[in-house]
Amino acid sequence: MKTTNRTRRILSAAAVFSLALALFATPAAAWSGLRDEVRLFHRFLEQRPRVAAELRANPRLVTERRYLERRDDLARFLRRHPEVRREIVRNPRLVLGPYQRVDQRPWRWGYYR
Repeated sequence: MKTTNRTRRILSAAAVFSLALALFATPAAAWSGLRDEVRLFHRFLEQRPRVAAELRANPRLVTERRYLERRDDLARFLRRHPEVRREIVRNPRLVLGPYQRVDQRPWRWGYYR
C-alpha cells in the first residue's frame, strides 16, 4: 500500500513539474517566433527608409487603410506577417525602436585585425 501512495505522489509531482515547464516554455517559444518576424520587418524597413520614418513618427499607420493603399509593399508584408502588425499596435517602441543588425558588428568591418 505504501508503494502505491508513493508512486502516486511521484507521478503527480512529475505531472505538475512537466505542466509548469510547458507553461513557462510557451511564451519563450512564441517570442522567439515573433523575434524572427520582427527581424524580417527590420530588413524590410532598411530597404524603405521613408516608410520607416513615417511609421516611427506614427505607428498607428499600420491600421489605416488609406495609408496602406498607398504603400502596397507594406500592406503585403503585414498581410503575410500579421503578428508584426499586432506587435506594432501593442508595443511600437519594441518593434520600431533602435535596432542593430547582427552582421553590422565591428569585427566584420576589419576594426579588430
